Amino acid sequence: MLRRRVRLRQLELLAALARAPTLSAAARAVNLSQPAASKLLNRLAADLDVVLFERAGRTLRPTAAGQALLRRAAALIGDLDRAQDELGAIGEGLVGSARLGAGVGSCYVLVPHALVDLLEAAPDISVTVREGTIGELLGGLRAGHFDLVVGRLDAPLTDRTLVVEELYDPPMRVVCGPRHPLIGRRDLRWSDVVDAEWVLPEEGTPMRRGLDTLFRRVRRLPRRALIESSSIQTNVALLSQRDLLWVLSADIADYFARLGALHVLRLPQRQGPSPLVLAYLRDRSLSPAAARLRDSFKRAASAIHRAGNEA
Repeated sequence: MLRRRVRLRQLELLAALARAPTLSAAARAVNLSQPAASKLLNRLAADLDVVLFERAGRTLRPTAAGQALLRRAAALIGDLDRAQDELGAIGEGLVGSARLGAGVGSCYVLVPHALVDLLEAAPDISVTVREGTIGELLGGLRAGHFDLVVGRLDAPLTDRTLVVEELYDPPMRVVCGPRHPLIGRRDLRWSDVVDAEWVLPEEGTPMRRGLDTLFRRVRRLPRRALIESSSIQTNVALLSQRDLLWVLSADIADYFARLGALHVLRLPQRQGPSPLVLAYLRDRSLSPAAARLRDSFKRAASAIHRAGNEA
């Protein structure tokens, strides 16, 4: 049986290989020499009587069998790491822990609301949050580094291994700095803002696709857009120093408007590029702590959606 032939050290090495570009890098990640790592892989291949890797120059290329083992090893080691976190939390008097991967746009409104809800509903649960791009975070989810991922998820990134729960779908808002000449205009049209200078979201992001769709509908392109950036902090600072326009989801735009950092222009409402969702693996049961965090996200999303409709 497979469970009798695979050693934990081999699983650790396979999990490292799933992330590292070379065998030597993977060996260093698990404190092995390269010869020792090669010996472990050769022993595993011999015990299983399958070819796991093929040489491609100086690198190892996994076979179909190797790819299957890499995926499973990463998930198993991730499960062990999460179990260690839970045991550590219990040892500190808590009842469990959860790991969250959060897309950048979710970290300003949705994630803080959900964490506050969890602190009030279950203050004895610890949560680790890591921010990143949705592609990176989904890779971490599949590798066992996260229990949940929250953010905007494009259809090409989804598959049947994921459970995807829609939270809410905020509309788009056009924003500017607090001294922009368009502030106060009550008769603004989309054609007026297209003629201004813009900071555009990066190509390939959901917000950029949503904005491009808007430009196609009004059959105009921005007069001038010298900067493409999806860095929220950078763009907020830019808009405070130059008369530029930018697009944000309504929840984040309202957040910065309340702080006085940005102004939301009075324009007809446009649907956002895609909803904010919560994703987790279908074949991996959520721990009680992660399930509580999921419930907190649902309550937070409902409250944010209600507040947006009442505004």
